[in-house]
Amino acid sequence: MELVWPPPPSNEPPSHTLPLPHPEAYPGEPREYARALMQRRDDIEKEIEALKDVLTSHGATPQTSLVDPEGYPRGDIDIYAIRHARSALVRLQNDRIEVTDRLSVALQNAFAAPSSSSSDAAAAASAQPNGHVQTSSVPKSNDVNGHHQIEEEIWPERPVAKVNSVASGSPAADSGMRANDMIYSFEGVTVDSPGGIQSIGSLVARSEGSTLQILVLRQEQRVRLSLTPRNGWGGRGMLGCHILPV
Repeated sequence: MELVWPPPPSNEPPSHTLPLPHPEAYPGEPREYARALMQRRDDIEKEIEALKDVLTSHGATPQTSLVDPEGYPRGDIDIYAIRHARSALVRLQNDRIEVTDRLSVALQNAFAAPSSSSSDAAAAASAQPNGHVQTSSVPKSNDVNGHHQIEEEIWPERPVAKVNSVASGSPAADSGMRANDMIYSFEGVTVDSPGGIQSIGSLVARSEGSTLQILVLRQEQRVRLSLTPRNGWGGRGMLGCHILPV
């Protein structure tokens, strides 16, 4: 089936993209807000892939020149359709960045443990190794290296990846990640996300210096890690770990 852009009957591109979920629409339900953001991000990914297919069907890419060597509009391609597809693609890519940033904050709020006061939270943080805060009523001695234990979270049915190895002194090692950890969510990227494990690479590439939330299963223990990608740590890549698809 031939892909057409803009879609009939209108010959004009959308004047705006769909609004992103707003936290005020989910009062007291941070996990539902996070789920809504994850769904919107997945929808955006699908729309982006559809627009890329449109460009491909016209023999073009986002970088294809629309003029000939003499500077005249090319007559061998549908310039109108390509320009409109590119315009929509830029808007969606900006939306993806925005929803990813919001999702990072939403996941932190969804995973945050309730506390009676800020001083209690500070005391808990200082009492835990690596400054991590215990998120369940399980005694501290049962924590996994002081990282967050997860009793009831947004937890996918299956893992998206497995940690094959972790380099010493790397950002992954600093986060507490270990070989054989099963990754169920990598900053919202799950087994159901478009692109799967490849989406993790794309996310990391644009997240240097940003803290990412990772949900892993370790010896039947659910653990949340905070990982900050960075270059210059002394090894290859920004994570220092090797992960494999499951």
